[in-house]
Amino acid sequence: MTTLLDKADIKSKYAAERAKRLRPEGNAQYQRLSGKFASLAADPYTPYIERDPVTDHVTFAFVGAGMSGLVVGARLKEAGIGDFRLIDKAGGVGGTWYWNRYPGARCDTAAMIYLPLLEETGYMPSEKYVRGPEILAHCERIARQYDLYDKALFHTEVSSIEWQEATRVWRITTDRGDDFTAKYVA
Repeated sequence: MTTLLDKADIKSKYAAERAKRLRPEGNAQYQRLSGKFASLAADPYTPYIERDPVTDHVTFAFVGAGMSGLVVGARLKEAGIGDFRLIDKAGGVGGTWYWNRYPGARCDTAAMIYLPLLEETGYMPSEKYVRGPEILAHCERIARQYDLYDKALFHTEVSSIEWQEATRVWRITTDRGDDFTAKYVA
């Protein structure tokens, strides 16, 4: 027996559910991690290390050292391109898996599909749905194997990214005084 779906009815139901969750104050509903909540924004896993501001030029700049930043960085290194930078407010690589270390955290997608660069790193996941610490360790493995730590600005938040038409580059500034340019930004 074939049941036809009424697309208009489905869209209407989704719209009604969405409307229940929309709030008129939009993003203003969220509390900023400042004032009495400022300590909650501190990285509990990696000590903050002072460094001089970066003021150079790179071909590629990536905001984030999670899975996407790691994979693109690794592929650039494989292609012989080392002129790039990863920028992350965390103290290390891994994105979501850097921050979310609560007991029982695991991925709900099969590891052989979810984890990148398994063949390139020679790694075999321990189970189908791997736990958070194993995922973070794999991210760190990728960063070590491809020397991505040297390409990263950790504990760094991007303040602005502005296109400079005259020089045809992106100007990137950060909360750590960095002021550098990149041909491409992702």
